[in-house]
Amino acid sequence: MGREATARFEVEQTRDFPAPREWWRAAYTPGGEPAGFVLPTRDGGLHAVGYLGVVPEHRGRGYVDDLLGVGTRFLAVEQDADRIVANTDVGNLPMAAAFARAGYADTGRHRLDLV
Repeated sequence: MGREATARFEVEQTRDFPAPREWWRAAYTPGGEPAGFVLPTRDGGLHAVGYLGVVPEHRGRGYVDDLLGVGTRFLAVEQDADRIVANTDVGNLPMAAAFARAGYADTGRHRLDLV
């Protein structure tokens, strides 16, 4: 599908998130460069980490754990969530590992096929 088409697809998906955009959080490096973002939301009545992304040149520096922590704390504390869900594509092993480190239960797998 290519990078640009994939990015457009992902942006379209996030536009449909039912939670307000005020919930979204961005992260920056100590030097002020964009490092990533997390989009807490609601999914089928549940609180969810709707999307999380780290800018490619900043991957491998722990930002994924920081962002996941920010999103999780926001939902747990500010939205009083008693259960938070998150998922990733079956091939995204780094994200699956981040969820495991944060204590998220592995309750299923999904595969995203973009054609």
